[in-house]
Amino acid sequence: MAVAPRRLRVRRRAHGIDHVTITTRDTRAAKRFYELALQPLGYSVVFDWPDGGRAYLALPAEPSCLWLAQSADPGPVALSLAAADRAEVDAFYAAAVAAGAQPRSLPSPRPEYTAKTYAAEVVDLDGNAIQVICWHADLSETERAEGAAEKAA
Repeated sequence: MAVAPRRLRVRRRAHGIDHVTITTRDTRAAKRFYELALQPLGYSVVFDWPDGGRAYLALPAEPSCLWLAQSADPGPVALSLAAADRAEVDAFYAAAVAAGAQPRSLPSPRPEYTAKTYAAEVVDLDGNAIQVICWHADLSETERAEGAAEKAA
């Protein structure tokens, strides 16, 4: 089942697990597998981007929570946790690095997601990626522009 790429406009979580990303060498095959395997639990594909190597699954009327992403070198799990605001993102990042995590992405705006997204990412002691993301952060125009410039560099 293919779902046309579209801009996602869904309610995002303020706390808890936002999504888990499973990397795969073949997104189409993984999508077929997870679509069939999770159908009895009520999950379905809510976003299918074959050219971008991505597919997202969710329960009805819920934000996507299982993301499949194509990778030449699939590996550890990537866990994304929801934050209520940017202060929680900043606090997570500081605490995780202090606890021994390796920085992957400093707390900053993520204009490639949405104009109000703010996130940070670390790698835990076993190589798993942990991201904390706020989908509705209060960002200034300057911060949005700086975030876009950092991603372009």
